[in-house]
Amino acid sequence: MKAGVLGVFAIAALAGAATVQATTAAREGTKIVVEFTATVKTTGRFVDGRNATTSSAVNRVLKGRCRLEASVVGPYGLDGPTKQQEKAMKRKDPVMAGLEKEHARCKGNQACLMALAQKMAEQDVAPAAAQAEGAVQVWIPKSCSGSFSASDLYDADIKDGGNLSYTAKSTVTGSALIPEGGEKGWLAVYIENDLARNQTQYRFNEAAPVLFNRKTVRTGYKAGTIEDKLPVGLTQRVFPNPWGPVKGPVQSGTLTRNIDGGTLTIAWQVNH
Repeated sequence: MKAGVLGVFAIAALAGAATVQATTAAREGTKIVVEFTATVKTTGRFVDGRNATTSSAVNRVLKGRCRLEASVVGPYGLDGPTKQQEKAMKRKDPVMAGLEKEHARCKGNQACLMALAQKMAEQDVAPAAAQAEGAVQVWIPKSCSGSFSASDLYDADIKDGGNLSYTAKSTVTGSALIPEGGEKGWLAVYIENDLARNQTQYRFNEAAPVLFNRKTVRTGYKAGTIEDKLPVGLTQRVFPNPWGPVKGPVQSGTLTRNIDGGTLTIAWQVNH
């Protein structure tokens, strides 16, 4: 899985395990389009004793549109096998284990080895595939595009006395298009449909930060206006753990998560 450059957030839709397979796998190669909007809204205030007060109001929106294809159903998803599945896959095939013992007893004797090879051919012996219970279908993004915008406001009130007292107001604004880049571009959405448990997990990757305009107007000490650019991302945080719960097959939905000072909300639409 290709992660975003500066922050990956994963949204998982998880539910209690079902006792029977409740959904049907899509044909391998089936295509869907997923459109989503991720919105961050936060406010914050920091007081450093009697000398400094700073506050912020952050509003950022990341939109994406991705084309995904269904992969073959496997025993596990993008996180890999569970410990129980790893143990199951490490178990030796009893037939092959017996043949290994016979091979060892040959001690390099060519006649013995030839006889063993003939025996394997006659019995059509082949190693059995490691068995790990599970039925997960991963939908892989093939190409994504989108846009990102920001409208942030920061205030500072510094009272260090004399020439070191000032107030400042900074605004960060901008918008940018994210072009379609194929499998080497921004891969924004992965979906894992657990057929056995009737639950679906959605993983959304942030886009790389974008250079946005910043304007700072300062009064008091060193009063003046400064205009520059700085890199801005949706959250600039890492969310490695899935969210939830959402139950059922691949479908549209909305989820909200509390973050420092506010919320991150993602609404997505699945078009078959």
